Amino acid sequence: MGTVRILGASLAGSSAELVTIEARYEEDREAGRVDVLLTGLPDPVIRESRGRLLCALSANGLGVPPGRLYLNLVPAARRKSGEILDLPLLLGAAAAAGHLKRRAVERRLFLGEVGIDGALHAVPGGLAAALVARASGVDEVLAPRATALEAAWVPGITAYGAAHVEDFVRHLVGSSPLEPLTPTCADNGPDMGLSVDDVRGQASGKLALAIAAHGGHGLLFIGPPGTGKSMLARRIATLLPAPSLPERLDITRVLSASGRWPGGLATARPYRAPHHTVSYAGLVGGGSPPSPGEITLAHCGVLFLDELPEFRREVLEALRQPLESGSITLSRAGRQLELEARFQLVAAMNPCPCGYMGHPRVPCNCPPTLVQRYRSRISGPLLDRIDLRVELAAPTLDELGGSAVSSATATATGTGTGHAGLLTAASLRDQLARAAALQRARQGERRNCDLDAQALDRHAPLDSAARALLGKLAQKRGLSARAVQSLRRVARSVADLDGVEATATAHLARALALRSPLL
Repeated sequence: MGTVRILGASLAGSSAELVTIEARYEEDREAGRVDVLLTGLPDPVIRESRGRLLCALSANGLGVPPGRLYLNLVPAARRKSGEILDLPLLLGAAAAAGHLKRRAVERRLFLGEVGIDGALHAVPGGLAAALVARASGVDEVLAPRATALEAAWVPGITAYGAAHVEDFVRHLVGSSPLEPLTPTCADNGPDMGLSVDDVRGQASGKLALAIAAHGGHGLLFIGPPGTGKSMLARRIATLLPAPSLPERLDITRVLSASGRWPGGLATARPYRAPHHTVSYAGLVGGGSPPSPGEITLAHCGVLFLDELPEFRREVLEALRQPLESGSITLSRAGRQLELEARFQLVAAMNPCPCGYMGHPRVPCNCPPTLVQRYRSRISGPLLDRIDLRVELAAPTLDELGGSAVSSATATATGTGTGHAGLLTAASLRDQLARAAALQRARQGERRNCDLDAQALDRHAPLDSAARALLGKLAQKRGLSARAVQSLRRVARSVADLDGVEATATAHLARALALRSPLL
Protein backbone atom coordinates (compact mmCIF):
# COMPACT_ATOMS: atom_id res chain seq x y z
CA MET A 1 0.00 0.00 0.00
CA GLY A 2 2.99 2.34 0.37
CA THR A 3 3.37 5.01 3.02
CA VAL A 4 0.34 6.31 4.90
CA ARG A 5 0.44 9.76 6.47
CA ILE A 6 -1.93 10.64 9.31
CA LEU A 7 -2.07 13.71 11.55
CA GLY A 8 -1.72 13.73 15.32
CA ALA A 9 -0.52 16.31 17.82
CA SER A 10 1.93 16.67 20.67
CA LEU A 11 1.58 19.17 23.51
CA ALA A 12 4.28 21.81 23.89
CA GLY A 13 4.13 24.33 26.72
CA SER A 14 0.78 26.10 26.57
CA SER A 15 0.03 25.06 23.00
CA ALA A 16 0.28 22.06 20.69
CA GLU A 17 2.26 21.06 17.61
CA LEU A 18 1.04 18.95 14.73
CA VAL A 19 2.79 15.63 14.23
CA THR A 20 2.63 13.70 10.97
CA ILE A 21 2.81 9.95 11.49
CA GLU A 22 4.27 8.05 8.55
CA ALA A 23 3.23 4.40 8.59
CA ARG A 24 4.52 1.67 6.29
CA TYR A 25 4.08 -2.09 6.50
CA GLU A 26 6.24 -4.81 4.92
CA GLU A 27 4.93 -8.34 5.15
CA ASP A 28 7.33 -11.14 6.11
CA ARG A 29 5.55 -14.41 6.90
CA GLU A 30 8.80 -16.09 7.89
CA ALA A 31 9.40 -13.55 10.67
CA GLY A 32 6.69 -15.14 12.82
CA ARG A 33 5.85 -11.86 14.53
CA VAL A 34 5.29 -8.16 13.96
CA ASP A 35 8.30 -5.94 14.55
CA VAL A 36 7.33 -2.32 15.22
CA LEU A 37 10.06 0.22 14.48
CA LEU A 38 9.13 3.57 16.00
CA THR A 39 11.35 6.57 15.17
CA GLY A 40 11.18 10.36 15.43
CA LEU A 41 12.24 11.07 19.04
CA PRO A 42 9.27 9.52 20.90
CA ASP A 43 9.24 9.76 24.68
CA PRO A 44 8.92 6.63 26.90
CA VAL A 45 5.11 6.90 26.94
CA ILE A 46 4.97 6.69 23.14
CA ARG A 47 7.58 3.93 22.97
CA GLU A 48 5.55 1.83 25.41
CA SER A 49 2.46 2.24 23.21
CA ARG A 50 3.70 -0.34 20.67
CA GLY A 51 2.55 -3.35 22.65
CA ARG A 52 -0.88 -2.04 23.62
CA LEU A 53 -1.57 -0.78 20.09
CA LEU A 54 -0.83 -4.19 18.55
CA CYS A 55 -3.13 -5.74 21.15
CA ALA A 56 -5.87 -3.19 20.40
CA LEU A 57 -5.52 -3.78 16.64
CA SER A 58 -5.91 -7.52 17.10
CA ALA A 59 -8.86 -7.13 19.49
CA ASN A 60 -10.76 -5.08 16.91
CA GLY A 61 -10.19 -7.23 13.84
CA LEU A 62 -7.39 -5.01 12.52
CA GLY A 63 -4.57 -7.44 13.16
CA VAL A 64 -1.26 -7.00 11.35
CA PRO A 65 0.32 -10.14 9.80
CA PRO A 66 3.94 -11.02 10.63
CA GLY A 67 6.35 -8.51 9.17
CA ARG A 68 7.77 -5.08 9.90
CA LEU A 69 5.68 -2.02 10.75
CA TYR A 70 7.53 1.26 10.40
CA LEU A 71 6.16 4.28 12.26
CA ASN A 72 7.97 7.61 11.93
CA LEU A 73 7.03 10.86 13.72
CA VAL A 74 7.57 14.03 11.71
CA PRO A 75 9.32 16.39 12.37
CA ALA A 76 11.92 13.86 13.42
CA ALA A 77 14.20 16.37 15.18
CA ARG A 78 11.59 17.47 17.73
CA ARG A 79 10.79 15.38 20.79
CA LYS A 80 7.20 14.15 21.03
CA SER A 81 5.45 13.23 24.23
CA GLY A 82 2.24 11.84 25.61
CA GLU A 83 -0.48 9.29 25.03
CA ILE A 84 -2.31 11.77 22.79
CA LEU A 85 -0.65 10.07 19.78
CA ASP A 86 -2.10 6.60 20.49
CA LEU A 87 -5.11 6.94 18.18
CA PRO A 88 -3.27 8.23 15.09
CA LEU A 89 -0.55 5.61 15.58
CA LEU A 90 -3.15 2.83 15.71
CA LEU A 91 -5.18 4.06 12.72
CA GLY A 92 -2.00 4.72 10.73
CA ALA A 93 -0.89 1.15 11.35
CA ALA A 94 -4.35 -0.15 10.38
CA ALA A 95 -4.26 1.85 7.13
CA ALA A 96 -0.71 0.70 6.33
CA ALA A 97 -1.83 -2.93 6.80
CA GLY A 98 -4.71 -2.41 4.37
CA HIS A 99 -7.67 -2.25 6.74
CA LEU A 100 -8.44 1.39 5.91
CA LYS A 101 -8.10 3.38 2.74
CA ARG A 102 -5.41 6.04 2.72
CA ARG A 103 -7.79 8.87 1.82
CA ALA A 104 -10.02 7.96 4.77
CA VAL A 105 -7.39 9.12 7.27
CA GLU A 106 -5.91 12.06 5.36
CA ARG A 107 -6.66 15.72 6.20
CA ARG A 108 -8.09 14.75 9.56
CA LEU A 109 -6.64 15.20 13.03
CA PHE A 110 -6.76 12.22 15.43
CA LEU A 111 -6.25 12.53 19.19
CA GLY A 112 -6.66 10.13 22.08
CA GLU A 113 -5.34 7.35 24.29
CA VAL A 114 -6.20 3.76 23.34
CA GLY A 115 -6.61 0.86 25.76
CA ILE A 116 -5.58 -2.72 24.95
CA ASP A 117 -9.18 -3.57 24.01
CA GLY A 118 -9.63 -0.48 21.81
CA ALA A 119 -11.43 1.63 24.41
CA LEU A 120 -10.70 5.34 23.98
CA HIS A 121 -9.63 7.54 26.89
CA ALA A 122 -9.85 11.33 26.88
CA VAL A 123 -6.64 13.34 26.85
CA PRO A 124 -5.89 17.03 27.48
CA GLY A 125 -5.00 19.37 24.64
CA GLY A 126 -8.06 19.01 22.40
CA LEU A 127 -8.58 22.74 22.09
CA ALA A 128 -4.89 23.56 21.58
CA ALA A 129 -4.54 20.86 18.93
CA ALA A 130 -7.70 21.97 17.11
CA LEU A 131 -6.42 25.54 16.94
CA VAL A 132 -3.15 24.57 15.27
CA ALA A 133 -5.01 22.16 13.00
CA ARG A 134 -7.31 24.94 11.80
CA ALA A 135 -4.30 27.17 11.15
CA SER A 136 -2.91 24.38 8.92
CA GLY A 137 -6.12 24.00 6.93
CA VAL A 138 -7.43 20.89 8.71
CA ASP A 139 -11.10 21.19 9.68
CA GLU A 140 -11.98 17.77 11.15
CA VAL A 141 -11.00 16.31 14.53
CA LEU A 142 -11.69 12.76 15.75
CA ALA A 143 -11.08 12.08 19.43
CA PRO A 144 -12.63 10.59 22.58
CA ARG A 145 -15.85 12.43 23.31
CA ALA A 146 -14.60 14.71 26.13
CA THR A 147 -11.56 15.76 24.10
CA ALA A 148 -13.67 16.23 20.95
CA LEU A 149 -16.16 18.43 22.83
CA GLU A 150 -13.28 20.70 23.74
CA ALA A 151 -12.10 20.84 20.11
CA ALA A 152 -15.65 21.54 18.90
CA TRP A 153 -15.48 25.04 20.41
CA VAL A 154 -12.97 26.12 17.76
CA PRO A 155 -14.85 27.91 14.93
CA GLY A 156 -14.48 26.08 11.63
CA ILE A 157 -13.69 22.73 13.24
CA THR A 158 -16.02 19.73 12.91
CA ALA A 159 -15.42 17.38 15.83
CA TYR A 160 -16.46 13.75 16.20
CA GLY A 161 -16.36 11.85 19.47
CA ALA A 162 -16.46 8.15 20.24
CA ALA A 163 -15.87 5.72 23.08
CA HIS A 164 -14.20 2.93 21.12
CA VAL A 165 -11.84 2.49 18.17
CA GLU A 166 -14.43 0.45 16.24
CA ASP A 167 -16.77 3.48 16.24
CA PHE A 168 -14.17 5.50 14.38
CA VAL A 169 -13.35 2.62 12.02
CA ARG A 170 -17.02 2.35 11.02
CA HIS A 171 -17.16 6.12 10.58
CA LEU A 172 -14.07 6.15 8.37
CA VAL A 173 -15.26 3.29 6.13
CA GLY A 174 -18.72 4.88 5.89
CA SER A 175 -20.75 2.02 7.34
CA SER A 176 -21.92 3.96 10.41
CA PRO A 177 -21.14 7.70 10.21
CA LEU A 178 -20.96 9.66 13.45
CA GLU A 179 -22.82 12.89 14.13
CA PRO A 180 -20.72 16.04 14.66
CA LEU A 181 -20.61 17.26 18.25
CA THR A 182 -22.21 20.53 19.33
CA PRO A 183 -20.51 22.14 22.35
CA THR A 184 -22.60 23.28 25.27
CA CYS A 185 -21.50 25.25 28.29
CA ALA A 186 -23.31 26.84 31.23
CA ASP A 187 -22.95 30.56 31.84
CA ASN A 188 -20.29 31.55 34.31
CA GLY A 189 -21.31 33.40 37.45
CA PRO A 190 -19.52 34.80 40.49
CA ASP A 191 -18.20 32.35 43.05
CA MET A 192 -20.61 32.72 45.91
CA GLY A 193 -18.44 30.65 48.22
CA LEU A 194 -16.39 33.78 48.98
CA SER A 195 -17.58 37.33 49.50
CA VAL A 196 -16.03 40.66 50.44
CA ASP A 197 -18.71 40.78 53.13
CA ASP A 198 -16.60 38.23 55.01
CA VAL A 199 -13.98 40.96 55.60
CA ARG A 200 -14.86 43.26 58.50
CA GLY A 201 -14.03 46.93 57.97
CA GLN A 202 -11.27 47.74 55.44
CA ALA A 203 -13.43 50.05 53.30
CA SER A 204 -10.35 51.41 51.51
CA GLY A 205 -9.14 47.88 50.81
CA LYS A 206 -12.52 46.85 49.37
CA LEU A 207 -12.61 49.93 47.19
CA ALA A 208 -9.08 49.27 45.95
CA LEU A 209 -10.13 45.70 45.19
CA ALA A 210 -13.06 46.98 43.11
CA ILE A 211 -10.83 49.42 41.20
CA ALA A 212 -8.31 46.66 40.51
CA ALA A 213 -11.05 44.26 39.40
CA HIS A 214 -12.58 46.82 37.04
CA GLY A 215 -9.41 48.15 35.44
CA GLY A 216 -7.22 45.04 35.63
CA HIS A 217 -4.64 46.89 37.70
CA GLY A 218 -1.90 45.28 39.76
CA LEU A 219 -2.54 45.53 43.50
CA LEU A 220 -0.33 45.32 46.59
CA PHE A 221 -1.78 45.27 50.11
CA ILE A 222 0.54 46.40 52.92
CA GLY A 223 -0.40 45.93 56.54
CA PRO A 224 0.17 44.10 59.86
CA PRO A 225 -0.77 40.43 60.27
CA GLY A 226 -4.49 39.80 60.59
CA THR A 227 -5.69 42.92 58.78
CA GLY A 228 -7.41 40.92 56.06
CA LYS A 229 -4.86 41.26 53.25
CA SER A 230 -5.08 37.66 52.12
CA MET A 231 -8.84 37.51 52.65
CA LEU A 232 -9.36 40.52 50.40
CA ALA A 233 -6.98 39.19 47.75
CA ARG A 234 -8.79 35.84 47.55
CA ARG A 235 -12.10 37.62 47.03
CA ILE A 236 -11.06 39.52 43.93
CA ALA A 237 -12.32 36.54 41.91
CA THR A 238 -15.89 37.39 42.97
CA LEU A 239 -15.55 40.91 41.52
CA LEU A 240 -13.75 40.19 38.27
CA PRO A 241 -15.82 40.28 35.07
CA ALA A 242 -16.79 36.87 33.76
CA PRO A 243 -14.42 35.73 31.00
CA SER A 244 -15.63 36.22 27.46
CA LEU A 245 -15.85 33.26 25.09
CA PRO A 246 -12.44 34.06 23.50
CA GLU A 247 -10.95 34.25 27.01
CA ARG A 248 -12.58 30.94 27.97
CA LEU A 249 -11.03 29.36 24.89
CA ASP A 250 -7.65 30.86 25.78
CA ILE A 251 -7.83 29.71 29.42
CA THR A 252 -8.88 26.21 28.39
CA ARG A 253 -6.15 25.95 25.77
CA VAL A 254 -3.43 26.94 28.23
CA LEU A 255 -4.64 24.74 31.09
CA SER A 256 -5.39 21.76 28.85
CA ALA A 257 -2.09 21.92 26.98
CA SER A 258 -0.29 22.25 30.33
CA GLY A 259 -1.80 18.95 31.50
CA ARG A 260 -4.21 20.62 33.94
CA TRP A 261 -7.30 19.82 31.93
CA PRO A 262 -10.46 21.50 33.25
CA GLY A 263 -12.55 18.67 31.72
CA GLY A 264 -14.34 20.92 29.26
CA LEU A 265 -14.46 24.61 28.48
CA ALA A 266 -13.24 26.68 31.43
CA THR A 267 -15.93 28.90 32.91
CA ALA A 268 -13.93 30.80 35.54
CA ARG A 269 -10.76 32.83 35.55
CA PRO A 270 -7.78 30.98 37.06
CA TYR A 271 -6.54 32.00 40.49
CA ARG A 272 -3.02 30.89 41.33
CA ALA A 273 -1.39 31.41 44.73
CA PRO A 274 2.07 29.78 44.82
CA HIS A 275 4.00 29.55 48.09
CA HIS A 276 6.95 31.89 48.52
CA THR A 277 9.34 28.93 48.29
CA VAL A 278 8.42 28.43 44.61
CA SER A 279 11.42 28.06 42.32
CA TYR A 280 12.28 30.22 39.33
CA ALA A 281 11.13 27.51 36.92
CA GLY A 282 8.01 26.91 39.00
CA LEU A 283 6.94 30.54 38.70
CA VAL A 284 7.93 31.53 35.15
CA GLY A 285 8.37 28.10 33.54
CA GLY A 286 11.33 25.99 32.51
CA GLY A 287 12.71 22.50 32.74
CA SER A 288 13.48 20.01 30.01
CA PRO A 289 11.30 19.86 28.06
CA PRO A 290 10.14 23.39 28.98
CA SER A 291 6.86 23.46 30.88
CA PRO A 292 4.65 26.41 31.88
CA GLY A 293 5.01 28.09 35.25
CA GLU A 294 2.50 29.75 37.56
CA ILE A 295 2.37 32.96 35.52
CA THR A 296 1.18 31.01 32.47
CA LEU A 297 -1.30 28.95 34.49
CA ALA A 298 -2.70 32.30 35.70
CA HIS A 299 -3.22 33.51 32.11
CA CYS A 300 -6.41 35.65 31.90
CA GLY A 301 -6.72 35.36 35.67
CA VAL A 302 -5.04 36.32 38.94
CA LEU A 303 -1.61 35.54 40.34
CA PHE A 304 -1.57 36.12 44.11
CA LEU A 305 1.78 36.35 45.87
CA ASP A 306 1.41 36.38 49.65
CA GLU A 307 4.36 37.51 51.80
CA LEU A 308 5.88 39.18 48.74
CA PRO A 309 9.33 40.02 50.22
CA GLU A 310 9.82 36.36 51.16
CA PHE A 311 10.03 35.31 47.51
CA ARG A 312 13.55 35.03 46.17
CA ARG A 313 14.64 38.22 44.45
CA GLU A 314 15.52 36.58 41.13
CA VAL A 315 12.08 34.98 41.07
CA LEU A 316 10.34 38.34 41.56
CA GLU A 317 12.56 40.11 39.03
CA ALA A 318 11.50 37.55 36.42
CA LEU A 319 7.97 39.01 36.62
CA ARG A 320 8.96 42.38 35.18
CA GLN A 321 8.98 41.45 31.50
CA PRO A 322 5.76 39.35 31.52
CA LEU A 323 3.92 42.13 33.37
CA GLU A 324 4.77 44.44 30.48
CA SER A 325 4.36 42.13 27.47
CA GLY A 326 1.85 39.51 28.65
CA SER A 327 4.12 36.65 27.57
CA ILE A 328 7.47 35.06 28.34
CA THR A 329 9.95 33.39 26.03
CA LEU A 330 11.85 30.38 27.35
CA SER A 331 15.06 29.62 25.49
CA ARG A 332 16.70 26.25 25.96
CA ALA A 333 19.30 24.35 23.98
CA GLY A 334 17.81 23.83 20.54
CA ARG A 335 14.35 25.03 21.57
CA GLN A 336 12.57 28.33 22.08
CA LEU A 337 9.07 28.45 23.51
CA GLU A 338 6.82 31.48 23.91
CA LEU A 339 4.25 31.13 26.70
CA GLU A 340 1.26 33.37 27.37
CA ALA A 341 1.35 35.15 30.72
CA ARG A 342 -1.28 37.90 30.71
CA PHE A 343 -2.15 37.82 34.40
CA GLN A 344 -3.27 40.30 37.04
CA LEU A 345 -0.79 40.52 39.90
CA VAL A 346 -2.19 40.79 43.42
CA ALA A 347 0.25 40.68 46.32
CA ALA A 348 0.40 41.20 50.08
CA MET A 349 3.18 42.00 52.51
CA ASN A 350 3.89 43.15 56.04
CA PRO A 351 5.34 46.65 56.59
CA CYS A 352 8.38 45.26 58.41
CA PRO A 353 9.96 41.90 59.35
CA CYS A 354 7.96 41.54 62.58
CA GLY A 355 4.89 42.87 60.82
CA TYR A 356 3.69 45.35 63.44
CA MET A 357 5.08 48.69 62.29
CA GLY A 358 2.27 51.21 62.65
CA HIS A 359 0.05 48.83 64.61
CA PRO A 360 -2.02 50.76 67.19
CA ARG A 361 -1.71 48.12 69.90
CA VAL A 362 1.35 45.94 69.24
CA PRO A 363 4.77 47.65 69.32
CA CYS A 364 7.36 47.12 66.59
CA ASN A 365 10.97 46.56 67.65
CA CYS A 366 12.55 46.33 64.18
CA PRO A 367 15.56 48.64 63.75
CA PRO A 368 15.40 50.99 60.73
CA THR A 369 18.21 49.20 58.92
CA LEU A 370 16.37 45.88 59.16
CA VAL A 371 13.15 47.46 57.89
CA GLN A 372 14.99 49.00 54.97
CA ARG A 373 16.66 45.70 54.11
CA TYR A 374 13.30 43.93 54.27
CA ARG A 375 11.59 46.39 51.94
CA SER A 376 14.50 46.51 49.51
CA ARG A 377 13.85 42.87 48.63
CA ILE A 378 11.23 44.29 46.25
CA SER A 379 13.01 46.31 43.58
CA GLY A 380 11.87 49.71 42.37
CA PRO A 381 11.28 48.55 38.78
CA LEU A 382 8.92 45.81 39.99
CA LEU A 383 7.03 48.17 42.30
CA ASP A 384 6.74 50.64 39.44
CA ARG A 385 4.68 48.04 37.57
CA ILE A 386 2.14 47.68 40.41
CA ASP A 387 -0.54 50.35 39.96
CA LEU A 388 -2.21 50.17 43.38
CA ARG A 389 -0.26 50.02 46.65
CA VAL A 390 -2.66 50.22 49.55
CA GLU A 391 -1.85 50.40 53.27
CA LEU A 392 -4.36 48.58 55.48
CA ALA A 393 -4.73 49.45 59.15
CA ALA A 394 -5.54 46.89 61.80
CA PRO A 395 -9.34 46.66 62.21
CA THR A 396 -10.82 47.99 65.42
CA LEU A 397 -12.55 45.77 67.92
CA ASP A 398 -15.88 47.39 67.01
CA GLU A 399 -15.34 46.51 63.36
CA LEU A 400 -14.44 42.92 64.22
CA GLY A 401 -17.55 42.70 66.40
CA GLY A 402 -19.74 44.01 63.58
CA SER A 403 -21.13 46.97 65.55
CA ALA A 404 -19.48 49.77 63.59
CA VAL A 405 -21.59 50.00 60.49
CA SER A 406 -20.09 53.35 59.57
CA SER A 407 -16.69 51.74 59.10
CA ALA A 408 -17.93 50.07 55.95
CA THR A 409 -19.27 53.23 54.34
CA ALA A 410 -17.54 54.50 51.28
CA THR A 411 -18.07 58.16 52.15
CA ALA A 412 -14.89 57.88 54.19
CA THR A 413 -12.98 57.02 51.04
CA GLY A 414 -13.41 60.47 49.59
CA THR A 415 -14.19 59.33 46.10
CA GLY A 416 -17.49 61.10 45.58
CA THR A 417 -21.13 60.22 45.57
CA GLY A 418 -20.56 57.25 43.25
CA HIS A 419 -19.28 55.30 46.24
CA ALA A 420 -21.84 56.33 48.81
CA GLY A 421 -23.57 53.68 50.86
CA LEU A 422 -22.36 50.41 52.24
CA LEU A 423 -19.48 48.63 50.49
CA THR A 424 -21.22 45.28 50.31
CA ALA A 425 -20.53 42.55 47.79
CA ALA A 426 -23.87 43.20 46.07
CA SER A 427 -23.36 46.98 45.84
CA LEU A 428 -19.81 46.55 44.53
CA ARG A 429 -20.94 44.12 41.83
CA ASP A 430 -23.70 46.54 40.75
CA GLN A 431 -21.21 49.39 40.66
CA LEU A 432 -18.73 47.30 38.68
CA ALA A 433 -21.43 46.33 36.18
CA ARG A 434 -22.23 49.99 35.51
CA ALA A 435 -18.53 50.87 35.24
CA ALA A 436 -17.95 47.98 32.82
CA ALA A 437 -20.80 49.19 30.60
CA LEU A 438 -19.30 52.68 30.57
CA GLN A 439 -15.86 51.29 29.72
CA ARG A 440 -17.18 49.09 26.89
CA ALA A 441 -19.12 51.95 25.34
CA ARG A 442 -15.98 54.09 25.35
CA GLN A 443 -13.20 51.68 24.35
CA GLY A 444 -14.73 48.29 23.55
CA GLU A 445 -13.28 45.23 25.29
CA ARG A 446 -9.98 46.95 26.05
CA ARG A 447 -9.45 47.30 29.79
CA ASN A 448 -8.02 50.41 31.40
CA CYS A 449 -4.79 48.67 32.38
CA ASP A 450 -4.04 48.15 28.66
CA LEU A 451 -4.42 51.79 27.59
CA ASP A 452 -1.24 53.23 26.11
CA ALA A 453 -0.33 56.94 26.04
CA GLN A 454 -2.32 57.66 22.86
CA ALA A 455 -5.39 55.81 24.18
CA LEU A 456 -5.14 57.67 27.49
CA ASP A 457 -5.07 61.00 25.67
CA ARG A 458 -8.21 59.93 23.84
CA HIS A 459 -10.16 58.27 26.66
CA ALA A 460 -8.79 60.01 29.77
CA PRO A 461 -7.68 63.53 28.81
CA LEU A 462 -6.48 65.80 31.62
CA ASP A 463 -7.69 69.34 32.10
CA SER A 464 -5.26 72.09 33.03
CA ALA A 465 -5.80 71.66 36.78
CA ALA A 466 -5.24 67.89 36.66
CA ARG A 467 -2.20 68.33 34.44
CA ALA A 468 -0.70 70.83 36.88
CA LEU A 469 -1.35 68.47 39.80
CA LEU A 470 0.24 65.57 37.96
CA GLY A 471 3.30 67.69 37.15
CA LYS A 472 3.76 68.64 40.82
CA LEU A 473 3.37 65.02 41.90
CA ALA A 474 5.86 63.75 39.33
CA GLN A 475 8.45 66.28 40.49
CA LYS A 476 7.86 65.86 44.22
CA ARG A 477 7.86 62.04 44.22
CA GLY A 478 10.24 61.53 41.34
CA LEU A 479 7.66 59.54 39.38
CA SER A 480 8.83 57.69 36.30
CA ALA A 481 7.04 57.95 32.96
CA ARG A 482 5.52 54.52 33.67
CA ALA A 483 4.21 55.70 37.06
CA VAL A 484 2.66 58.83 35.53
CA GLN A 485 0.74 56.77 32.98
CA SER A 486 -0.19 54.31 35.71
CA LEU A 487 -1.78 57.10 37.74
CA ARG A 488 -3.79 58.17 34.69
CA ARG A 489 -5.05 54.61 34.14
CA VAL A 490 -6.13 54.25 37.76
CA ALA A 491 -7.80 57.68 37.65
CA ARG A 492 -9.73 56.47 34.59
CA SER A 493 -10.95 53.45 36.57
CA VAL A 494 -11.93 55.60 39.55
CA ALA A 495 -13.94 57.84 37.23
CA ASP A 496 -15.68 54.78 35.76
CA LEU A 497 -16.69 53.62 39.23
CA ASP A 498 -18.00 57.13 39.90
CA GLY A 499 -20.07 56.75 36.75
CA VAL A 500 -18.62 59.81 34.99
CA GLU A 501 -16.99 60.09 31.59
CA ALA A 502 -14.49 62.89 32.31
CA THR A 503 -11.40 62.23 34.42
CA ALA A 504 -11.23 65.03 37.01
CA THR A 505 -8.60 66.24 39.45
CA ALA A 506 -10.35 64.41 42.30
CA HIS A 507 -9.97 61.09 40.47
CA LEU A 508 -6.27 61.72 39.96
CA ALA A 509 -5.86 62.64 43.63
CA ARG A 510 -7.58 59.40 44.64
CA ALA A 511 -5.32 57.43 42.33
CA LEU A 512 -2.34 58.97 44.08
CA ALA A 513 -3.80 58.13 47.50
CA LEU A 514 -3.97 54.49 46.38
CA ARG A 515 -0.25 54.50 45.49
CA SER A 516 1.34 54.40 48.93
CA PRO A 517 4.79 56.03 49.27
CA LEU A 518 5.61 53.59 52.10
CA LEU A 519 7.89 51.53 49.84
